Amino acid sequence: MLESEKLAVAAHLHVVMRRKIGRVTDVEWMLRSAEYAREVIRIALAEAAHPELIEWGQRLQAALFPAPPQSAPGRAADRLDRVSGFEDSRLSRSGSASRPSAQTRYIGSLR
Repeated sequence: MLESEKLAVAAHLHVVMRRKIGRVTDVEWMLRSAEYAREVIRIALAEAAHPELIEWGQRLQAALFPAPPQSAPGRAADRLDRVSGFEDSRLSRSGSASRPSAQTRYIGSLR
């Protein structure tokens, strides 16, 4: 998410908090301090009487603290097999890189 989008969500939450519960926040500091942002989000999510606060608190939480992507267990293993297979084809049996044959080696000058 772009920084301007994060700022817009934080500003909207600031306005809703000021109107609904009289709480004044520092929008720029929300984007600079993770601890302050978590506290503002905690206050917003604790206001069960105001669903709009909960909604904007969740939006800010998603914008500032996105959940890490979950990878499928099989996909990581497949990717590792492909990488190791590529490396194995370039290495000789002794484990060191083999020299290219004379037929595949580039001989010439730069243009």
